[in-house]
Parts: sequence; C-alpha cells; structure tokens
Amino acid sequence: MSNSLKLLAMLAIGGLLGYFAGNRQELAHSSLLVVQQEALERQSKAIGQLKTDLGVKETQVTTQQAAFEQLQQTLKSQESQVQELKRQLAFFERIMRPTSQQVGVVIDNLTLQETSIPGRFHYRLSLTQPAKQRELFRGQVQIRVEGSLENQAKTLSGRDLGMTVGDWRYALRYFQLLEGNWQLPPGFVPDRVRITINKEGRQPAQELMAEWGDLLKPSMATPAAVTAAEE
Repeated sequence: MSNSLKLLAMLAIGGLLGYFAGNRQELAHSSLLVVQQEALERQSKAIGQLKTDLGVKETQVTTQQAAFEQLQQTLKSQESQVQELKRQLAFFERIMRPTSQQVGVVIDNLTLQETSIPGRFHYRLSLTQPAKQRELFRGQVQIRVEGSLENQAKTLSGRDLGMTVGDWRYALRYFQLLEGNWQLPPGFVPDRVRITINKEGRQPAQELMAEWGDLLKPSMATPAAVTAAEE
C-alpha cells in the first residue's frame, strides 16, 4: 500500500474513532431509549392482558353472584311455601280436632297479598268454631284498616275498602273463608288491620289486630294474636 493510501486509511479510522468518542454519550442515550421503549411495550402488553383477565374474572364473579342471588330467592320461596303449608296444616288440625270448650266463632287468621293493580290487595279471613259441640252461628265482622293519608291519621272501614254488606257476613258451623279485594285510596299508608266480632247472644266478642307488614308475610297472623272478651 502506498504511503498516501495508508495516510488516508489512518485518517478515516481516526475520524471514526473521534466520532464515536465525541458521540459516545449520545449513542448510549439512544440505546437506553430503545431499551426503555421495549420495556414500555412489554408493560403495555402485560397491562392489556391483565385488563382482559380482570374482565373475565369480573364476568365470572357477576355470573356467580347472579346465580347465588337466584339460589337465595329460590330458597326463600321454598321456605315461604313450607311456612304456608304448615299454617294450612295447623288450620285444618284445629278444625278436624277441636280441643277448646269455647263457644262461638273465632277469628283464626288474616292474610293479604298484593295484586297487579296499585293499591289493591287480596284478603282472606279465616273464621273457625273451635268447640267440640258445634252449632250454626251467623253474624258479621267489622273491618278497620288504620293508617295515614297526607300525614293525617285515617281509618278505613270495610265500605271504604270497596266491600259490600255480603262480604263481611258469615254463617258457619265448622269454618268459613271470607275473601275478596281491598282497594286503598291513593296516598293512603296502611299501618295495621283491626278485625272484630261484637258480642251477640252466645257469640263472645272477638278481636284480631295485626300490623299491615306482618300480614303480607307467609307466617301471617296466628291464633295467639286473637283475644276473646266478654262485654
């Protein structure tokens, strides 16, 4: 190689060395930026995967929660049915196997059920004759629903509830169910129900008073809530 070529080669190598030496910090920063960008991309992908996994887990939790709530509702419904069957069994046992010496008609229980019409409730009032020696009794019950209307105390009679005279009359030797619908006026808030039978002849006075909310439950009012009194 001629001296001139050698000189040019040395100058070129020296220039490259000088460039790398002068730009060493910049090159180092550039390499670090590439590394950071790659790390950021990996983290972004990891976060995206975590979000996907979280969405799947949330869907599973929602599904499980819905299934659990459905199971709770089913269990509650089954328990309500069992309680209602027990109530009916006890009712018929009192009719078929009377043990009381009490003469006359007894208010056994009252049940209420909401209907699809706002403010309308289906009622079922059970009357029984618990005495072993039964006779035919005739009479009528008095119905009062106590509550409030526009923040003022108000009591509704059977007529106010939409009942007719025949709806509250009874004639029974063993038992009788009086049932129909009560229509509450708009804005009326019911608190309790009072059912009474006045003393008349051999029929003693009877009264059942129960909270409105309790009557909407499967357990309803029990005979323990019934009182008898001689006037």
